[in-house]
Amino acid sequence: MPLRPSTPLTIKLQLTLVFGALVVLAAVVLTWVLGEMLRERVRADAGRVLMLLSGNAAHVLADNLATNADMVDLLARRADVWAAGLDSPEAQRMLELIQATAPRTHLWVGVADADGTVRAATGGLLRGQSVAQRPWFQHGQAGPFVGDVHPAKLLATLLPADRDGEPQRFVDYAAPVVRDGQRVGVLGVHASWDWVGEVVDAVLSTQVGGSGVEIFIFDRDGRVIFAPGGQSQKLAAADVRMPALPGAAPAVATWHDGAEWLTAATRLPASRELGDLGWTIVAREPAATVFGDVRDASRHVLLAGVLAALVGALMVRFAAVRLGADVRRLSKAARDIELGVPGAHLPPAASSAELRSLSEALGRMTTRLMATQDDLERQVRERTAELEAANAELGRQAGTDPLTGLPNRRTFDLQLDHALAAARRSARPVAVLMIDADHFKRINDLHGHPVGDDVLVMLAGVLRARLRESDLLARYGGEEFVALLPDASQADAMAVAQALVAAVAARRHATYGRVTVSIGVAAAPPGEPVAWALMRQADEALYRAKAQGRNRACAHAGEAIEGGAAPPA
Repeated sequence: MPLRPSTPLTIKLQLTLVFGALVVLAAVVLTWVLGEMLRERVRADAGRVLMLLSGNAAHVLADNLATNADMVDLLARRADVWAAGLDSPEAQRMLELIQATAPRTHLWVGVADADGTVRAATGGLLRGQSVAQRPWFQHGQAGPFVGDVHPAKLLATLLPADRDGEPQRFVDYAAPVVRDGQRVGVLGVHASWDWVGEVVDAVLSTQVGGSGVEIFIFDRDGRVIFAPGGQSQKLAAADVRMPALPGAAPAVATWHDGAEWLTAATRLPASRELGDLGWTIVAREPAATVFGDVRDASRHVLLAGVLAALVGALMVRFAAVRLGADVRRLSKAARDIELGVPGAHLPPAASSAELRSLSEALGRMTTRLMATQDDLERQVRERTAELEAANAELGRQAGTDPLTGLPNRRTFDLQLDHALAAARRSARPVAVLMIDADHFKRINDLHGHPVGDDVLVMLAGVLRARLRESDLLARYGGEEFVALLPDASQADAMAVAQALVAAVAARRHATYGRVTVSIGVAAAPPGEPVAWALMRQADEALYRAKAQGRNRACAHAGEAIEGGAAPPA
């Protein structure tokens, strides 16, 4: 079933759709551009806040760590405290005093002798036990030491859980105890990891409130060591790692739970007291919260654009109705003019000045076109006749030798193909004569090419006069001629060739004198003529005639028939 052509849309519908689509597209593009700009602005502002929070938390943590480390180192160097011995009442009071300065943080304070045996401790915890294998003791012998966060070992069952109900974790401070210039032991403090949560809460309370901002701390290997909401050890057990950030600037990152958060990170500053603990303080805020206002604003802009498109489309539709009426009138008038309706003309348009000007211009143009149509048709007929005559003359020139007026090789080859096709249909013979002027180069060398051209013209005339009307004589190239003899056997062709040799030898040129030719004869048997084979046989016969002395005709695979004495060599 053939497909029916689709009906084109009306102008008013096209204009309405195009204008509405353009407005909607503009609204979408504007929404996207403004949304991206606003999103980047919001990301930058929120990122600066997160960087400030993580930076503040990092500096507060670093200050607290350095302060505690300095305090422990200073007390370890007070010789008057340790003068009576590491287990003296003065030493015990000093330990209790250190704990009293931060009772919720400094959960255990003790001093061990050079062998690693605890001599005094707050609450008497671990007194008499060996801590020689603990890192704080080993590093504290060499100098002030601040250790990374670690779970309680010896004190795990002796201390209450932290504020989130998780087992206690400590940050260790240690320094060598010096008495009389000699190191006699190590002073150690186990500070509860709870103080980190207090620092984070203090930082967050001074900056933001209720915005969903959270602070995490990761160690140098990217493992979580502090998480809000009492999730530190749970996330550490799940081997939660710090999300990858593309650079130092805040960015939206996907966290371990698959949610997207705007994330900023600050490395804990290294110092003389702390060394480089390798902690990274990370502040994050839900991306949905950060960019929520952006999404709302984008929706409002898009909604306004759609409403503007609807209003604009209605206005365009009103204008298109008037424009469409004028276009329909112009179309009807144009059809009447095409059909030759008497009195048909293009009416002026009323919907717009531009369309009125267009209709008037089209009317004038139509009048001029109709007036010049006949003249154009006449000119086309004249040009067509001239082109046909020129093509015919070009065809004649393309198939004719300009010197002799005979057909050229191209024409001969075409006629030979036709003659052979006719011979196949009628089973009749065809013969070809290959004719070459003897010693023609001598003529050009002795008398010049103009005389040589006169000789060729003379030969063409003699040969043409001796051939039948049905025969075709052509100049094949240079001093060579070729003759096509339809319905001629080899004997017939040899007789014609002998007559041609004799006729040429009997004719004398006014300047050169006697001219002779050699002829090769080839005839195809009835019904089986082959063009290339026939021409090759005639050429071979011509070479035989040349080899046997010239001024003669020679048939292919036959004997030469001499037409006169050959010219002197």
